[in-house]
Amino acid sequence: MTVRFIVRILVGIIVWGSTFAVAMPDAWATTRVLPKDTKLHPQGWAAGDPVQFRKNTVVNCNDQEEVVTGTLDKDTLLAPRGWSRVIDDYYFATVYDGTGPYFGRFGTRPFFGRNYPVAIPGYGHLLYKGGTVVTFSEQGEVVSGTIAHKATLRLIEGKYGYVTFKEDTVLRFYNSGAVLTGTLDEDTYLRPVGWQKLLTGNDAAGYIKFSKGKNAIFNETGELTAGTVKDAVTLLAEDGTHKEFPAGSTLQWNENGAAIKEKFAQSMP
Repeated sequence: MTVRFIVRILVGIIVWGSTFAVAMPDAWATTRVLPKDTKLHPQGWAAGDPVQFRKNTVVNCNDQEEVVTGTLDKDTLLAPRGWSRVIDDYYFATVYDGTGPYFGRFGTRPFFGRNYPVAIPGYGHLLYKGGTVVTFSEQGEVVSGTIAHKATLRLIEGKYGYVTFKEDTVLRFYNSGAVLTGTLDEDTYLRPVGWQKLLTGNDAAGYIKFSKGKNAIFNETGELTAGTVKDAVTLLAEDGTHKEFPAGSTLQWNENGAAIKEKFAQSMP
């Protein structure tokens, strides 16, 4: 049990370290608690309006007084590190239109009004949730944050294949823009590390269905290194034999493509 507990902790540390190595190669210059809602510029920006961060929360800034990590005051559109992979990035709002005479200082009193749904293009941005922490890369893009709306991204640059990640969950990126970890919004066929060893003539081409609502961890080439299988599946085990894992198993894959059943779900970010 002690060894398994250590493994769980190490998995969490590795993923956490991968995220923050992108954002802060050097130590934070300053850490402070905001006495009020405060508009500040993230690190790496060349232009743009400041972002509002929530009062009574901690912000970490670099030596140029730019925010490296902080808590958003409200839902905010920001560019993720993998912004060029984002598709279907439209967000919907309701606009009210009222008609009526104007009564001076009392304002307009419409006789009738109507609500209109409006689609707002994101232009490669994602909507990040207010009250949650975001971390910015040196290039000014978000490498880690909680998305307020589901997001669909191209998994591998230059190849067809898209994965949708669930709203109200943390989405993390490598510095290359590849997805590091996120929670699947729907059951999704993905290839794990060592998928070539799954080519056994079953017409699956190395793909396995992974469960929605569960976290998935990827390497930079888009292969899954950890996730929860939707159905029972036979995979290469650590001892070199093929073993059947039941539906709902949370698995991780080592560099040799061997699957390991480990109850490390608590350490999966």
